[in-house]
Amino acid sequence: FELSQTSNRVLTCIKYSRRRIQPIQLLKGEKCWAISVFEKKKENAQLVIRLKTEKVGNGLMRQLKIEDSVLNRRNDRLKMSLSHLYFSEKEEKCLTCYLPGDSKEEDIDIHLVHLFNYLSDMFNNKNITFWIRPFRIITSHVLFSNLHFESCKFLKIVGKEPDILSNDDVSRLLEVLKPTVGITLNCRVEKGFQPGSLLSLPRLLLANAKWFSFDDLLKIGCEVACLKNHSFIEDDVKKFINHWMDGNNTKLMHLRLDGFNLTPNWGDILEGIEVWDEGKSRRPKSVKIHYIYRVEEIDCQNGLDFKRKSDGKIGTVMHHSNILDFFVWHDLQA
Repeated sequence: FELSQTSNRVLTCIKYSRRRIQPIQLLKGEKCWAISVFEKKKENAQLVIRLKTEKVGNGLMRQLKIEDSVLNRRNDRLKMSLSHLYFSEKEEKCLTCYLPGDSKEEDIDIHLVHLFNYLSDMFNNKNITFWIRPFRIITSHVLFSNLHFESCKFLKIVGKEPDILSNDDVSRLLEVLKPTVGITLNCRVEKGFQPGSLLSLPRLLLANAKWFSFDDLLKIGCEVACLKNHSFIEDDVKKFINHWMDGNNTKLMHLRLDGFNLTPNWGDILEGIEVWDEGKSRRPKSVKIHYIYRVEEIDCQNGLDFKRKSDGKIGTVMHHSNILDFFVWHDLQA
C-alpha cells in the first residue's frame, strides 16, 4: 500500500472531511526529525512521523511510501483508511520513516519537506509550528528554502547544556519563519544576548530567564510573557506594577513569574495602590490561557485587584504554588 497511489477519491474525502487541524508541528533535533499533526478539540488525536537514518530491514510488518521514503508502522494494525490511521481514540499514531544510513542533513530535510507538503495538502492546512536545536539553525538552509508554508504560528528553540543561542541565530529564524503567535527559548543564550526583537511578539516564554534583565521586563510589548528560573525579587514586582500603573506595557494581558516559592508580602508590593474590592464580583473567577495545542485554566478568585487611572484598565495579581501571575482585564473597566 503506497500513499502516493492512494485513490484521489480517498484523499479528497480526507482533505475535505472538515477535520479541524492544528498547525502542523515540525521538529529538528539532534538526531531526530519529526512531523506531527494534531486535531483540534480531540485529546490525544495525533499523528507523528519520525525520520531515522537506518538500513531498512526485511522484517518490517507494514510499509508505506512517500516519494523515496519508507515508513514503518510497528505498534498497531495498519488501517487501510488514512482517516482511521490518523484519528485514534486512545493514543497517538506513530510512523517511522527509515532513510539510508549515509543520508546527509540536507537529504533528510528534503524528506521532511516532502512529508509536510503531502500532509498539509491532505489536511488542507499550511500553518506550522517549528521546534529546532540551536546548532541546527545555521545548517537548515535547504529546509528553510524549500518549506512552503503560509504562516509559522509558534517557534520553540530547545537545547541541552552545550547548546548556546546567538543573536544571529534568532535574527535568522525570525527573518525566515516570521512567527505570528510567539517564541519559546528553552536553551542557553550567548553572553550579551539582546532580546529586543522578541519583546514585541504576542507571546514570549523563557525556560531559563536568568539573563533577562529588569529593563527588559519594563520594555515588554508582549500580550503574554512567562519567565521561569528568573532572578526577579519582590521589589522588582513592586516596581513593575507601578510601571504598569503609570500607563506602560499597554498590550500586556498576562505576566507569569515562575519561581516565587513563598507567598509575597502584598502589603509591601501594593504600597500606595488602592485595592479594588469589587474586583472579585466584577471580573471572571478563572481565566483560560490558550496555547497552540492545549488550554490552561487558572483559578484567580484569590487575586488582588487594582485600577489604572490613565485608561481604567483593571489588573489582578495573585500567587499560587510557586507562581506569581499578573493579569490585565482589557475588556473590563471599573
